[in-house]
Amino acid sequence: MTNHFAINTEAAIYKDGKWLVGIRSEKESEGAGLLAFVGGTVDHSDALVDILESAVIREVKEEIGVKIKVLDFVNSSSFVSKKGNHVINIVFLCEIEDGGVPKVVSEDEMDSLLWLTTDEIINYPNSPKWLWESLRKADELAQKFFNS
Repeated sequence: MTNHFAINTEAAIYKDGKWLVGIRSEKESEGAGLLAFVGGTVDHSDALVDILESAVIREVKEEIGVKIKVLDFVNSSSFVSKKGNHVINIVFLCEIEDGGVPKVVSEDEMDSLLWLTTDEIINYPNSPKWLWESLRKADELAQKFFNS
């Protein structure tokens, strides 16, 4: 067993009262078929400064082909993966830049993308409870950023 954590970043992307979420690919080792924010792990290619923000921007571009702007930190949590790895998960409130249109680029990671309201996500059949806490906090921040 290792004393190190893998670090995962996720983008809570908000637009017009809805969140961009994906259905994770059945090929994924973690959370296959579940609803999730878009994101992935921090790697050595990410910037030395603002590495977490750099990682989430890179992951979103790789997975759904759009450039995002990181607006704020939402929350962090930890879990143990199916493989026994300890993971820190960090969620950021984000928005799409330059009018980009998201689409699944990496079918190994996402099956499809959906724009859903907070209530629709909570009531979605494959919406895991761990997503709800991040969503609740992101929703509070979104109200401050987008309704002020």
